[in-house]
Amino acid sequence: MIRASCHTADNAFALEFDATPWFLEADPQSLLHLAAQGWSSVWLADALETRSGYERLHQLVTYAATRLREESLEDPTWDALTCVVDASEAQEWLAENRPEIVSMLGRQQSAS
Repeated sequence: MIRASCHTADNAFALEFDATPWFLEADPQSLLHLAAQGWSSVWLADALETRSGYERLHQLVTYAATRLREESLEDPTWDALTCVVDASEAQEWLAENRPEIVSMLGRQQSAS
């Protein structure tokens, strides 16, 4: 299991969920991008919120999109919600299940 957490900017909603399904289906570029973003991206919430078992995540995304919409329109750099993956769990899972991504991450980090 790869734990992730999301919370709205006003902290009205906060929850933890299993991000493993996203990691199973994500293309290599998305995984590399997530790692480059400090293992933080709303893509996780967007990709998983419509799945069965992720109803609370859907509520969080809906709340952020509707209740916090005005604030985010006023300041486009303001994030209505934040999602962060447990980096160590993500890296461990990738090493066991998608080792080619770990190699790509290593190359990406050495080039930086």
